[in-house]
Amino acid sequence: MDGAKKDFINFLLQNGLFLSDSPATDRTLKSKRISPWFLNVGDFNDGMKLSELSRAYSQTIIDSGIEVDSLYGIPEKGVGLVGPVATELARRGINVGWFFTRKLPKEHGEATGKTDMSKIVVGRAPKEGELIGQLDDVFTAGDAKYEARQVLQELGDFQLPLLAIALDRQEVGIDGKSSIEEYQEKTGTRVVSCVSAVDVLNHLKEHFEANKEISYSSGKVFMNAEQLSTYIERLSNYLRVYGTDSARKAVGKLEKRVISGERSVIPACDVETIEQYEELVKQTADVEGIGGFKVGFELGLTYGLPRIVEVTKKYTDKPIIYDHQKAGTDIPDTGRNFARACSKAGVDAVILFPQAGPETARAWIYHALDHGLQVIVGGRMTHPAYAVSEGGFITDKGAMEMYRIGARAGVTNFVVPGNKPEIIKQVREAVEGEIAKILGAEETNIASFYAPGFVAQGGKISDAAAVAGDRFHGIVGRGIYQAEDMNAAAIEYTSQVK
Repeated sequence: MDGAKKDFINFLLQNGLFLSDSPATDRTLKSKRISPWFLNVGDFNDGMKLSELSRAYSQTIIDSGIEVDSLYGIPEKGVGLVGPVATELARRGINVGWFFTRKLPKEHGEATGKTDMSKIVVGRAPKEGELIGQLDDVFTAGDAKYEARQVLQELGDFQLPLLAIALDRQEVGIDGKSSIEEYQEKTGTRVVSCVSAVDVLNHLKEHFEANKEISYSSGKVFMNAEQLSTYIERLSNYLRVYGTDSARKAVGKLEKRVISGERSVIPACDVETIEQYEELVKQTADVEGIGGFKVGFELGLTYGLPRIVEVTKKYTDKPIIYDHQKAGTDIPDTGRNFARACSKAGVDAVILFPQAGPETARAWIYHALDHGLQVIVGGRMTHPAYAVSEGGFITDKGAMEMYRIGARAGVTNFVVPGNKPEIIKQVREAVEGEIAKILGAEETNIASFYAPGFVAQGGKISDAAAVAGDRFHGIVGRGIYQAEDMNAAAIEYTSQVK
């Protein structure tokens, strides 16, 4: 990254680019995503700031190599940019027209008795066949860009070869595709940006790794090492979940394993009382092959997760996995509330079955990561008549997409039905394929698989372990907590996964 880009990023950070240090101060985007970062071009509200911003836009347009006859400011943020950018281009020997459009036609003054174009265009009205470059602040989902294109097409027959923005957020749309790439393919308009999300992330990382603070020109510290660390982590989480392929590759791996060992047994603690739960933990916590404890909604709702965590910590520091049975079936926004509650309670990981769609899947994964939780994603279940192919409601493709979205978002832990080895094989191939696309083929063995469905549901741990690979964790409920000797049962089941 060249020096000019670094200087521009510092300029953005110290003026209109907001980075949040906690979920409480995050911003809601037009796409309804809750974001830890946000660029408000409206904050460039004096001559010096607007001049600096115009220089960056002008250089970006020149570097694109695309010639235009006039510039159009996309409402609302582009309206305030188009005149100053045209002025800066003129300073550099490139004279172009500029204009923007009104939301409501003007019926008086210069518009009296004139054509429709005169009534809604402010600035130099474009002529048929002109090359028009468009300006806006950022590109997220692209809704405003498509709307602006429609307005221009209704005004006349123009060519629209270029769209310049200050910041490419490098996000995917609901369908998981790059919003900018999709826009370029659909319209033929090339999108160029002064800087990208990865540029900002790399700039923060560069200062942090060099143990350098970001300072104002006056020398006053703007971001210290602790702030940089927080911003890097939060922006990395966001880009790994919502980012394009190139953004996710730049971020790399995010998650650590929930269970430190390669293979283990996790008791499913679906008991009724807290006394039963305490006895279960007491008898099994010291068994070497017990990897953690999975707590369901009955204990959680009856006694509260903080109480469950407190009891567990009396005997072990092994991970507590909360399975809400099933979390991820609500609107995207509630993912933040769920993650906040689980984080405050002190659980280590959560299981999500994001059956409410791709945006819910991304949102719940992101908010869990953002609150310091590990994430385990599921899609297929152990019981009969779940997937359409089994006579159920959930399509086989949709269930598999839950796993794929999780893998794309950096999740490396997945729940699979232990009594359906053929499904485990399909899931493993799917998630390893997604991981390879982002991190490379050498990283596909980082996925861990967690499987219930044994004993009462007929599955064999050895069969599931054989297809799940090196990192396998069997989830056993009644086989342990209904045993006369829970310690002995735990030892027996852990021997089977080895």
